Amino acid sequence: MNTDMRELMKAIAERAFLESIEAKRILCREGTELLVDMAALLAGAFRENRRLFIFGNGGSAADAQHLAAEFVNRFQLERPPLPALALTVDSSVMTSIGNDFRFDDIFARQLQALAQPGDVAFGISTSGRSPNVVAALRWAREHRVRTIGFCGRARSDMDPHCDLALHVPAALTARIQECHITAGHILCGLVEEMLFGRGTESNP
Repeated sequence: MNTDMRELMKAIAERAFLESIEAKRILCREGTELLVDMAALLAGAFRENRRLFIFGNGGSAADAQHLAAEFVNRFQLERPPLPALALTVDSSVMTSIGNDFRFDDIFARQLQALAQPGDVAFGISTSGRSPNVVAALRWAREHRVRTIGFCGRARSDMDPHCDLALHVPAALTARIQECHITAGHILCGLVEEMLFGRGTESNP
C-alpha cells in the first residue's frame, strides 16, 4: 500500500469513528431518559415473570440474538437468568412460515404462538420500515403485549405500534447499528441494576 492510499484509508477510518462518536453523543443527550423508561418497563415485566421477545433482520437479527444472550445469561452482575428469546434463531420455523405464508409473517406468527399479555416485544430496524418487524409489533400491540423498538432517526412505520421507540440520530445504517448495540448494552445494564443492583430487595 503506498503512502497516499494509506492516508486515504486512515481518513476513512477516522471519519467513521467520529461519525459514530457524534451519533452516540447526541443519543446520550436525547435518549438517556427513554432508555431508563424502557428499562423500567422491562424490569417490571420480568418482575411479573413475563418474557421478552426480540427480533430484527440482518445485523438487527444479530443484535437480537446478542441482547437475548445478555439477558438469559448475564450482562455484568451475577444474577438469575432472565427470560428473553430472539425470534431469529430457529431457521426451520422461520423458513416454514416464510414458505407457507409470507416472509412478513415470520415474527408475528411466532408471537402468536408464544407471547402472552404482559410480555414484551422488542423490534429492531435501522429503517423502522421492515414489514416483518412492523407486523409483529402491530400484532403485539393489538394483543396487550408491551412493545419497544430501536430504529433510525426519522419517524417510522414502527412508531404507532411501540409503547416506547428509540430513534438514533444518524443516516448511515452502520452508524445506526453501532448505536443500537450500545443502547442495547445500556438497557441490559439498567435492567440488571433495577432488578439485582445495590438497594434492591434481592441485594439488600
